[in-house]
Amino acid sequence: MHPALADHLNPGCVDLVERLMSCHAENRWAKFFGKCNALSEALNKCLGEEFEERRKKQLVEARARKARVKAIWDETKADDEEHMAFERAQRERARAQQNYS
Repeated sequence: MHPALADHLNPGCVDLVERLMSCHAENRWAKFFGKCNALSEALNKCLGEEFEERRKKQLVEARARKARVKAIWDETKADDEEHMAFERAQRERARAQQNYS
């Protein structure tokens, strides 16, 4: 079985999909005995290649998204550390004022 054979999902394999569908329509019984197997194998190969292309593209996009998120988290962490240092300094000043009082 093939995955969903929508034209927009597999634009490079449209011709093979149409040829396989017409082979199945023209050879209702012979398709069960291997009449359309060559087209089916060619379609499987085409779909596999398109899957690999999409996978590689998505991998690049995912790495870019991950880098953006990491940069945001690093910036947030730096801001938090700066804020914590500021609060620590304020507490130390408050303690020092209490000790002098």
